[in-house]
Amino acid sequence: MKLAHGILAMLVTPFHDDYRLNEDALRREVQWAIAAGAHGVVAAPSIGEFLHMDEAERTRVFEIVIEETRQRPNLSAVAMTSGATTLETLRHAKIAARLGYDAQQVIPPYYWRCGEAEVERHYRMIAEAGDLPVVIYHNPALSKFNITPRFAGKLATIPGVVAFKEVLTDLQHLEALYDEVDGRADIYNTFRAMLAGLMLGAAGGFINIFAVPAAVALLKTYKAGDYQRAEEIQRRLNRCFPRGGEETLGHLGTTKVTASVATGIEMGPARPPYMAPADAADRIRRRLPLLNEVI
Repeated sequence: MKLAHGILAMLVTPFHDDYRLNEDALRREVQWAIAAGAHGVVAAPSIGEFLHMDEAERTRVFEIVIEETRQRPNLSAVAMTSGATTLETLRHAKIAARLGYDAQQVIPPYYWRCGEAEVERHYRMIAEAGDLPVVIYHNPALSKFNITPRFAGKLATIPGVVAFKEVLTDLQHLEALYDEVDGRADIYNTFRAMLAGLMLGAAGGFINIFAVPAAVALLKTYKAGDYQRAEEIQRRLNRCFPRGGEETLGHLGTTKVTASVATGIEMGPARPPYMAPADAADRIRRRLPLLNEVI
């Protein structure tokens, strides 16, 4: 099985003001991502607050996203099946497989600190269960575990591991990662390193919903050989959504606000206790026009 090469939209999970799942907004978000040119979607990723939902809510998100995705041919559907333990992940993987997802995205266990032997055991057990192909999600700020390029190369040899979603943007790290994985699995970059990833041979990007139109435009421009314009899109993309990262206070709340502004769909608040700065929407509204000029 091969994931679509291109832009896979990571969806936020919309909530009503009382924190109930907003099913209509979620359907419209998937439709918006597809209309914006996404080649696939990721249901309930980190910015989709997978760990803030109970199993029934998360399953309902999986159901809605796959229903909307399957209305269009040739789109990849990925479910974030991660849990604090391997057994929890396996339970969500079976649900996603039953619903018809193409792959699962899995971060290392994120509460107790793990060593390499434990993380390797985690991925081997999930891959060997055979429910869905595995996309390894490297985000050390959230998992508290750093997948070195050397260790990524080892994980890439596990049958059933088909791809990596890499959050880090350091060029030396990325160069070593591509060297060590050596084509045994696809690599998808974050939007902040989209152009660098493409130059190194990326399969595309796992992209936050608000950055999908710009990432689609960057990919098209790069493929057309207009590297100067691709560089300008990357620069404006990073200025519009400046580097903050998961270690920054207000990151999750700001992501929800940014998704609302960029898509025009009210995504609601992040679940408590997480909040956004009071001026988050105004900041994004001021920055978006400069980005939209080049996409």
